[in-house]
Amino acid sequence: MNDIYKPDYRLLVVFDQSKESFLALQNAIELAKTINGAIDILSISKWSKVIKTENQVALLRNLEENQQRVKLKTQKLIDSITEIENLALIYSYTHGNVIEETQKHIAITSPDIVVIGRQKKKFSSYFDTRNIDQLRKGYNGFLLLAGEKNKKAKDQSMRLGFLDEKEVSRASELIQTLIRKAIPTLNVFTISNKQKKVVETKEKMVFYEFDKNDIVDSTISNYIQKNKIDLMCVKWNDPDQSLTKKIIIKTEIPILLTN
Repeated sequence: MNDIYKPDYRLLVVFDQSKESFLALQNAIELAKTINGAIDILSISKWSKVIKTENQVALLRNLEENQQRVKLKTQKLIDSITEIENLALIYSYTHGNVIEETQKHIAITSPDIVVIGRQKKKFSSYFDTRNIDQLRKGYNGFLLLAGEKNKKAKDQSMRLGFLDEKEVSRASELIQTLIRKAIPTLNVFTISNKQKKVVETKEKMVFYEFDKNDIVDSTISNYIQKNKIDLMCVKWNDPDQSLTKKIIIKTEIPILLTN
């Protein structure tokens, strides 16, 4: 890694050795390459995996052995990544409650983007919507929910999708960077009082308007898949989060939650 390398964004990956967290790391690598980012891997062992005895001496020994084992595996992973990717990577290890330890790390490091894994079709046991709200407390950055990306040719630009035109017109610096790197035509999915689906194109944006009385979440999810969207940018602190939550559950692609 070049000593004068200066990333534009810092990504924190919550990593617990699960397949979801490996996908989160993969998503973080792809995003970091797109936006000139550096990655901070927070490796967390949940208490349930290290507390297997009531004996204090044995407990401390278990903690130390688990820490060394996880550190070794994480270091090998980082070494394999740095051999292939030109990225800045650092990592740290801790054990305890995933949400609480992540909050502590966020408070110390102030990342621009926090990347977390999620199971297909539903959140994992500790990353449900309530825990997203917990992570949001005291943190005003972006939250990337990892997902399966569409297969595409190497170096092909990503396709971006939005649930609100304002996310484009009032885009933050990060979103503007993504728009510059993406395929010129953006996809905007909106809800209206119209009695049928309307497709309209203007100013390098394709608008898909859906009847609010229709089964909107399933319909939008189908169009997201049909149009091969690689990343959905969704506002999280909207007063009505019902649609956002349903989109998160019904889609499998990465979702970037904005402020």
